[in-house]
This record gives sequence, C-alpha cells and structure tokens, in this order.
Amino acid sequence: MHFVSGGAFQGKRKWVNAYYSLTHTPHVWHCAYEKALPLPSDQKNASVVVLEGIEQWIREYFVPYTTREKEAIMSHVYAWERWEKEEGRTVVWIGCDISQGIVPIDAHERAWRDAVGWTYQQLARICNRVDYVWCGMHEQIK
Repeated sequence: MHFVSGGAFQGKRKWVNAYYSLTHTPHVWHCAYEKALPLPSDQKNASVVVLEGIEQWIREYFVPYTTREKEAIMSHVYAWERWEKEEGRTVVWIGCDISQGIVPIDAHERAWRDAVGWTYQQLARICNRVDYVWCGMHEQIK
C-alpha cells in the first residue's frame, strides 16, 4: 500500500496520477468528497485503487473517534491490505494534512483531528511507501 499526504490543493492528486501513469493503467479512483466509503469487495478489475480524502471518510463514518471507531478504521484498512495482496494490486491512500494551523476550540473538531492524525500514523506504519506532496513536489518519507 502507498500513503500520500500533504496540504490541501498542493498537488497530491496530480502527483499520484503521474506516478502511477493512471491514464494508461486500469484503476478506480474513489474521492470521499464525492462517493461513499468503498469496500474492497466492490473492486473487480482494477489493478490500482486510489482512496482520496481519508479525513472526510473518518469525519462521516467513524464518529465519535473512540477506541471502538479506531478499531473500525483499522479493520477497513486491513481489508484493503488483504485485497491488495490477493493479486498483486495497489491501494493508494491520499489524505489531506489537517495538522497545520490553529487548533479548534470545538472538542468534536479536535477529536476528529486526533483521529485523522492517529490514522495517518497507522497508515505510515503499514504502507510500503509514504510520500508527502507540497507545492506539487513530492518527498518520499518511507
């Protein structure tokens, strides 16, 4: 699996498209801002699946960000990991870095940021490759 992070509108999508030559590769792109949380069992013919907007899926599906929800997040991640290994496929996770800026006063917003940060740490640990994209340039971290 591959995890790509970076600030909003910093070129993550464009970089992933170029890195995986997605114009020439059978792929499926799921964007959390447009689609519901996808399941690995729904992906039949793609060799690459891109899951963009992890932070949004966490906000919508894994509330109130307790240990139980974190376990559910990881259950979902592990399902994708198994799917990827079945036939040598690739799963690319794209998450927006929301750690920059002012910490919100609202407790719910702080808990969401904490859950997103925790999830990114888990993805960074599990994924074979981790990249950070800023100003359209990438830095391979792992």
